[in-house]
Amino acid sequence: MGAREAFRQVGPDQFQVREGGGCLSFFGLPFFLAGIFVALIGVRVVPVTNAADVPAWAWPLISLMGLAFVVVGGGLMFGRRWITLDRVQGTISKRWGLLVPMRGETHNLRDYGAVVLRFEAGDSDTADRYPVLLKAKAGGADFALSTSTQYGASREGAAAVAKFLALPLVDASTDHESVIAADQVDATFQERLRAGDGQREEAVRPLRVQSQVRESGSGVEIVLPGPGFRRGSLIGLIVSVGLLTYVAPDLLRFFRQTSTPEAVQIVFFGVVALFLVLVPLRGVVNSAVLAARGRTVLKASAEGMVIEVREAWRVRTTRIAAADILGLDYGTVDTVLQASQRVTAQRGGQTGRTFTVPGKDGALPAWLLSGLRRLAKSKGILVKCRNGLVTLGAGLPDEEIRYLYVLVARALGGTEGRRW
Repeated sequence: MGAREAFRQVGPDQFQVREGGGCLSFFGLPFFLAGIFVALIGVRVVPVTNAADVPAWAWPLISLMGLAFVVVGGGLMFGRRWITLDRVQGTISKRWGLLVPMRGETHNLRDYGAVVLRFEAGDSDTADRYPVLLKAKAGGADFALSTSTQYGASREGAAAVAKFLALPLVDASTDHESVIAADQVDATFQERLRAGDGQREEAVRPLRVQSQVRESGSGVEIVLPGPGFRRGSLIGLIVSVGLLTYVAPDLLRFFRQTSTPEAVQIVFFGVVALFLVLVPLRGVVNSAVLAARGRTVLKASAEGMVIEVREAWRVRTTRIAAADILGLDYGTVDTVLQASQRVTAQRGGQTGRTFTVPGKDGALPAWLLSGLRRLAKSKGILVKCRNGLVTLGAGLPDEEIRYLYVLVARALGGTEGRRW
């Protein structure tokens, strides 16, 4: 379900946020049908060939398993949630049900003072998410409206709610929060810069930079370094060749003892060499070519951005018009550490637990902070677009990231009529 379908105004003074249906229904259909089939087997409506071998106690268990699949699949197919914001009555009505509302609760809309767009990092099993919430005024619990794995969809929905309620939009999806007035939520980053809504920082060039910068009257061109040579690919090749060298004499001896045909030996060693030599060698060659040719060329001006990512064997070009750029931010090692501490504190507040940081006045000890800085990497420049987030220059030093951010922001702000 897209942002326009999930967030919509249903009346002059009512706004509704819906969840459920759409792709979830198609995802739940196989579970639902499989659950019905297994449940019918459990009640012996659908015969099975080995029914005589199934113990009596197993039939109820099979039925319960089928029922569990039916519940999960049915919830995905028919489960719905409606959140209705009524600015006249000042209420938030939250309802759940299967196709139609069945139960719900009501909250006071006047207890919330802003619309917040946050970022929740995923893990190996879940994707990153961007929840939209109403921020409580008196330090209470925030009210969750919706969540999506796409920044653009969540940003569009948050902007629609902020305009409807005439509340500021707090974009906390990156390390630096930005507060946007309700009447400016649809404005682009360039429009807000030209209106004076934003700080214009001075670009201080560090003594050492890894990128190449060329400024002109129409914008700026930045050549960002590539990832460099991956030593892990070379280690993998060495290990694979060493393993093949170690086991090859024993394999040849075994083939001689068993009088294995020579054609079979050639095919066998050819397949082994393919996986243990050629595949790792290809990775080493790609890594070496990428280290020599790989880089990212960023061109920014008042018209927008052109990003050329030059990989080992191809070039990918992305064009982002200024009208599609909603914000610009950067992430340094310091902001990464600060954001981690902030997320830990927020999770502690949600669970009712208090997290104490070792050190004087709750600050991290110098030795621990220094170690974390060595391990952490900067996020680079973050471009907030209508279609999502674009990251550039991740891993560069903090001073260089701030310098490049100022250059890009200044080029995007530009003046009317400038072209590349």
